[in-house]
Amino acid sequence: MMKKHLSVSGLVCLSLFLFSYSCQDHQLPGEAPLLSTHDLFYDSGHGKCSFTTELEVLNIGTIPVTEYGIVYNAALGGGSGPNYDNPTIEDYPKIVFDMPFSTGIKTKVGPQICTNSNYYRAYAILNNGTVVYGQTLRFTNL
Repeated sequence: MMKKHLSVSGLVCLSLFLFSYSCQDHQLPGEAPLLSTHDLFYDSGHGKCSFTTELEVLNIGTIPVTEYGIVYNAALGGGSGPNYDNPTIEDYPKIVFDMPFSTGIKTKVGPQICTNSNYYRAYAILNNGTVVYGQTLRFTNL
């Protein structure tokens, strides 16, 4: 009887040991937010060359966002610089939105920039360092 008790105890211990190493916490891949860039327009009520920007958060995703807004180029005259027609947050100025990141349309007055043409798009910086962009649009002030 003692031998049988040890065998059962040994099997239980071995089973627990193997079970503890077989369980892994699987992380589901995160879903990035989905952004839409809306048309911008000059807003003379806030200065000679002020413009109002607008973006829409279509889906907040599952990865937390640390910052979001509009990135734009502001080159005077002809286009120049890296990604001129597809601005990135590494190369061009940003308009950071301070409203909570939630679904819906967000609007913010931008700085005074007197240029003939601007490319711009919505962006969101995720807490893992990834940057998500909306589509690029072009504003022409002719």
